[in-house]
Amino acid sequence: MEEVKLDLSGKNIVIIGGFGGIGFETCKLLIQKGVANLMILHKTWNESASKELRSIDAAGVCQYMEFDLTCGLEKTRQVFAQIMEKFGSIDVLINGAGICDEQDFSIIIAVNFTGTINTTLVAYDLMDKSRGGKGGVVVNISSVAALTPFPVLPVYSATKGGILNFTRALAHLEPKTGITLYSICPGITDTKHWEQVRHFQGRELCFKEKMRGRPFSTQTPMACAANVVKAIEAHKNGVTWMCDLGQLKLVEIKNFWTPPHHRQEHEQQEQQDEQQQNQENEQNASKKGSRKRKLQVSG
Repeated sequence: MEEVKLDLSGKNIVIIGGFGGIGFETCKLLIQKGVANLMILHKTWNESASKELRSIDAAGVCQYMEFDLTCGLEKTRQVFAQIMEKFGSIDVLINGAGICDEQDFSIIIAVNFTGTINTTLVAYDLMDKSRGGKGGVVVNISSVAALTPFPVLPVYSATKGGILNFTRALAHLEPKTGITLYSICPGITDTKHWEQVRHFQGRELCFKEKMRGRPFSTQTPMACAANVVKAIEAHKNGVTWMCDLGQLKLVEIKNFWTPPHHRQEHEQQEQQDEQQQNQENEQNASKKGSRKRKLQVSG
């Protein structure tokens, strides 16, 4: 892993879903990194999780606000305005909440897709340097289902794929806004997330039972969270990370279409790359020919 490019110490961080499996372990690591303030936005209070966080939070950086991702844009603005009053600024937003039960697919779309877009755009307006902000970071937790869709969870896969592309699109504006955005795609992680999962047609999928009954490799929330924090520290705008089985990897997402106003530039770049490759091939061929002649002379 490359050297740390983003020092988390002294940062004001908002994490949505901070009492969940991966989110909770991420909170513990962020506290250890010395963040200045850590606001946990979660739908319901979790006393046991809060107690464990307080046990390692000697500086008292953790705070909690009740927040439902389906509350709508205006309510989201109000919640973030309250956070700004407390912190003065938001340095990092981590969108870590999500569900995978498709029984009511309107809810999964509202949480995973619409709600995440709302929180991203509200934080984006507050961070935007072109609007008086000081820049910042938005980390959107997607899923490997965005990279390889799950046939048994098509709606879940669609929401996670949508967030991945939403993040990639906004990341192009970083030179103007000063906001770094990227997605992290965890693999199957052993959390409650997968305990009650139903297909959009109502069929119980029983992920947990299938994991126990066959050699099904998963990762722990702690291992996943460690790599989430590594990705945040790497601070690479517009990239997609895959966080699976204890490993963190960059995933290349290719663009298969070039906008008309960029096509000439794209074609010129391709020609330059081809010319450079031809020159390298000629140089290599010349070196090989020279070595061959030397061997013939010495023989």
